[in-house]
Amino acid sequence: MPQALPAKPHLEWLRKAAKLRLAELRAEKPEARLHQAQLAVANDYGFKSWRALKIHVDRINPALGQRARVFAAARAGDVEAVRRAFASGFDPATADSDGRTIHQIAKELRHEAIELLARDLQGGKTRPDDEMRAIQAIMRAAQSGDLDALHAGLDAHPGWIDALGGGFQKATALHLAVLRNRHAAIRLLIARGADLDRRDFPDNAAPLHFAAAHGDLETIALLVEAGADIDGNGDDHGVGVLGWATCFREVRQDVAAYLLGHGATLNLWTAIALDRADELRAIIARDPALLGARMTRNQHRRSPLHHAAAKNRPGIVKLLLELGADPNARDATGATALTTAALERADASVVAALLAAGMKPDFLTVVTMERYAEAEAMLRDDPSRIGPDGDDTIALHACVAKQNPAAIRWLLAHGIDVNARRPMWDLNHTALHMTIESGAIDLARLLLEAGADPNVRDDRHHATALGWAEFFGRGDFAELIRGKGGIR
Repeated sequence: MPQALPAKPHLEWLRKAAKLRLAELRAEKPEARLHQAQLAVANDYGFKSWRALKIHVDRINPALGQRARVFAAARAGDVEAVRRAFASGFDPATADSDGRTIHQIAKELRHEAIELLARDLQGGKTRPDDEMRAIQAIMRAAQSGDLDALHAGLDAHPGWIDALGGGFQKATALHLAVLRNRHAAIRLLIARGADLDRRDFPDNAAPLHFAAAHGDLETIALLVEAGADIDGNGDDHGVGVLGWATCFREVRQDVAAYLLGHGATLNLWTAIALDRADELRAIIARDPALLGARMTRNQHRRSPLHHAAAKNRPGIVKLLLELGADPNARDATGATALTTAALERADASVVAALLAAGMKPDFLTVVTMERYAEAEAMLRDDPSRIGPDGDDTIALHACVAKQNPAAIRWLLAHGIDVNARRPMWDLNHTALHMTIESGAIDLARLLLEAGADPNVRDDRHHATALGWAEFFGRGDFAELIRGKGGIR
């Protein structure tokens, strides 16, 4: 018969119970893993999984009512209700049951005023200068692996071990130690009680997310063995820890194998990235609507078919088409899966599968594939397509995003409007703005030499390219832009 939960259970209590259970399991089986202990604790209380237990405990939290109202207001776009909640002390880093913050929900639903309100609170200055200097010292020590300085900082300010430091992008000392694989510093921070699941801003990522994307296996093992949440749902990319290892540019097969072996769960996006056709078929069979799912705006709201093309998975492309995926679906930039395959330089077999489904190459596709004769024929038929109001003017933005100078030069030589604003990542801005965020200063020079106006403003922050350069702390861009007459 299942045990009764305490009257006021909380997640920290659950984590401690799981660690105690792990110690008991390892007394008999030294190879026991944390996820096994977590499952055992969940089963003790009548739950089929650790996640189900966590969700239940979260639901009976007495603060849930207020939190639910704030999240409902955010989803409804009620900026004044959200503003009042923040003013009364509601922490903008609080997550809903899916692990998402107010900032993320507003981004997803395009409630711009709420997004900017939450962004300014989380990304702005949150502490006095003297406190921030001490926090930054702890972070520098963790990132460099200076154990003496880290000991000293934590001894002087033990309560700041989980403080978020940095500029707009904020992380903890543990995030930064993980980013540089500073194993001794990681061990020290864990021993001193660092929160393994503390999220950064704006990626809403825990240290294990960072490790999955950048860390070595020892770093990952240190976090997992200490009890880090191995799934990590709710990150700003919507792919979880396993997705950070597989859904970005590199597919880290060794990391994926470790995470799956320790209880991580495949989802739609990770099954595609890892070329798991059988698992993907089962996932879609359980929920056929997933064929029309979309990634977050960080990945231009790509469909599963786009994602398979981007990850160069010909078998998965064929499977998705067989299951009924729309071959003509477009992402937020207007790109089809065929365009994505071209942009990501996928194998010919991926392109062939998409062409066999009846897709025809569009302007961006042929430019990306350097089939310039076809692109010139399209321009002869419709020269306005790359003008100020042209549907294909976004080709410049897409080629800047992929840092493809050959295609950019071709587009500029053929008269594309270099100052047009187009939506990328749900933000209407120029190609010049984009070079600043990505740090592609050579492309910025190329655009400016072609006549890019540095004083065009984006439509959300109303900032010029110089404003962006100052926001991102890019002095090199600022100097370049000022030299071309840029103003803030």
